[in-house]
Amino acid sequence: MKLEKDVLELKQEVCRLRRELHQIPEIGFEEFKTSEYIVKYLRQLGCSEISRLGKTGIKAVIRGRQGHKTLAFRADMDALLIEEKNKNDFVSRHEGKMHACGHDGHMSIILAFTNLLMKYKHRLNANVVLIFQPAEEEPGGAELMIEEGVLRNPKVDEIYGFHIFPELEQGMIGVIPGPFFARLTDFDISVKGKSAHGAMPHKGTDTILIVSQLINALQGIVSRDTDPLKSAVVTIGKITAGETRNILAENALLEGTMRTFDDTVHEMIKQKITKVTKAMDMIHGSKTEFIDYGGYPAVINDRALTDKVKNIIPDSIIEVDPVMIAEDFSFYQQEVPGVFMMLGSRNEEKGFIHPLHSNRFNFDEAILLKGVQTCKDLIKEYLV
Repeated sequence: MKLEKDVLELKQEVCRLRRELHQIPEIGFEEFKTSEYIVKYLRQLGCSEISRLGKTGIKAVIRGRQGHKTLAFRADMDALLIEEKNKNDFVSRHEGKMHACGHDGHMSIILAFTNLLMKYKHRLNANVVLIFQPAEEEPGGAELMIEEGVLRNPKVDEIYGFHIFPELEQGMIGVIPGPFFARLTDFDISVKGKSAHGAMPHKGTDTILIVSQLINALQGIVSRDTDPLKSAVVTIGKITAGETRNILAENALLEGTMRTFDDTVHEMIKQKITKVTKAMDMIHGSKTEFIDYGGYPAVINDRALTDKVKNIIPDSIIEVDPVMIAEDFSFYQQEVPGVFMMLGSRNEEKGFIHPLHSNRFNFDEAILLKGVQTCKDLIKEYLV
């Protein structure tokens, strides 16, 4: 992909934006400084149609000379509860919080793109909606933004989004038509038993024994009840149980997550988990509860729109495999056709190898211009 002159001229600006935003990370629905920063910048550019939605979210509209078509571009705003370990001169100033998932980069791309749009506003034959969304990490700000009208007035016809991705080589843009990111459901399994001395286990109900059997059973659902041609993951990431070494644990809690692409598989796994927990109660006399916290639908890229994107930027885009991570960009795709893309950031020579959510996550800021150029390419047909 060739970076055009007007995009290259934004190099210092996009880096400045990224570094200033990186220093003020805030978690979901608490992005107050971030929100003020974005609104101030948009106003400086001369953008007058700015709305606040979704508590801390922002919608900016640039209306073209003709409004027959409306394209939306989305950036997420929130950070993570992670203490940054990088040593550069723009590290987080907010203790225990860090932009460890690239959202500072996503915002910078869309802000720099807005800078370009304002220069070409007089040539624009479409409306463009810029979405700065809170709480992607959790609990999910996209739903609230949609409820409050982010896709209305003007009615959005298609939507695009990026995710900086360190598993993909720097400079490449990864995409796939159809299912891309997985459906997510977070859940707990609470087990109540009966405490007893460890030397007299027959007088109690040992919840640690029960949860160990539950974990094995959950993996059996994936390996034996799920069609091997359909992907599924069930992970227990945290177990809480017990008070001391010689007492049977009266209570135990499993905290887990489930990922699938197929809604039928998803529902089957939930039903099987419920049956397994009831079976454990029958065997052990425990009281078990499966608590479904819900989550995000699968990111499913519109096939026609994905083909269009691939034709617009054929020299940089590659087709990648689906991944089991989740993204609430999927909520927008349930309302309008959309394409979500990976922006590759892996650069072993420069040491940009750390995964998303790492306390050392970082990237070469040159990729931000690639994102800006991609956004410009996607609206070129509407510049006259």
